[in-house]
Amino acid sequence: MKLQKYLTCTAALFFCLCLAGAGLAESIISGHYSSKTPTRLILEINIGSPAPENLIVIQHVPPGTAVANASPALKKYNKKKGEIRWLLRNVQAGTLRLQLTLQTPVNPDMVHAEIRCKNPASRQMITTTVR
Repeated sequence: MKLQKYLTCTAALFFCLCLAGAGLAESIISGHYSSKTPTRLILEINIGSPAPENLIVIQHVPPGTAVANASPALKKYNKKKGEIRWLLRNVQAGTLRLQLTLQTPVNPDMVHAEIRCKNPASRQMITTTVR
């Protein structure tokens, strides 16, 4: 009986901690596309306070997609995988906008982004997906 009660309490605590961690990630970073057309993507990232030191943003597009322009300048583009990367250093709390113009039109439903950073409090890496 004691073992069952212990396991129940442990499972409940684990569940609460998982929910708390998920909520914390959303308060540190979140994002949405303010524009998502076949040739233009604008990703707006909301950064909470305290802000993480750096952000890694990975924009996924269909493999082989040609990029015409990126602002800010992209760090790396793996055309075979369709992964466009930015490394944004010393970010501040507020809204950050990434703009991408594509030479090759894509289906907007085929793109998504990942935003990665270290939680300023726990130093654990967190990832937020934007569709």
